[in-house]
Amino acid sequence: MMIDLTHTITPDIPVYPGTPSPAMSPLCTITSSGFRETAIALTSHTGTHMDAPSHVSRQGSSLDQLPVSQFCGRAVALDVSQVGPVITAEFLKAHHDSLYCADFLLFYTGWEKKWGTGDYLEDTFPVPDEEAARYLVSCGLKGVGTDAISVDRISGPLTAHQIFLGDGMVIIECLCLKKVAGRKDFLFFALPLKTENADGAPVRAIAELRENDEKGRGL
Repeated sequence: MMIDLTHTITPDIPVYPGTPSPAMSPLCTITSSGFRETAIALTSHTGTHMDAPSHVSRQGSSLDQLPVSQFCGRAVALDVSQVGPVITAEFLKAHHDSLYCADFLLFYTGWEKKWGTGDYLEDTFPVPDEEAARYLVSCGLKGVGTDAISVDRISGPLTAHQIFLGDGMVIIECLCLKKVAGRKDFLFFALPLKTENADGAPVRAIAELRENDEKGRGL
């Protein structure tokens, strides 16, 4: 079973404070030209998107420089909706067995249900503290993800970004995770647009569930 984990980009989707909203305007129509074409203007961190190491580091790789293997692998969707607002290393270590075999850890914070409302930008969603972020780096992950707008506080320093991206990991934000919350092992794909020097890019994120995945719940 394939599950789409991606929000649809529309002109009124939530964006990080200070970021322009996406704009879409028709260039050609079937009536006027016999085909449709749309001009799209958006920032590199719009909607469900991936942060590259170059997002916070001059020496970091851009997405177009990373191998496609960095964008897929085995994932764990950890339900942290009743945790926080700080996710601690102690909490994560309780799930070490699952994380040891994973390529991606995805945080289901419950913020997905606030999508499309002003509450989505409420700055109280669960985020990992510095010790937790460093612990996840030690797990050898390819990346981390969240259904919130950031893995850091909107109002605070980009500590988790610096730790994750500084280690060469990627970050996927604004995911749709309700349908996979609590699953221990599934295949995850997040393929970014391949633009030159990409510090970030929208992705189409997908989960592939196998027949025995129902037994993988329980995080």
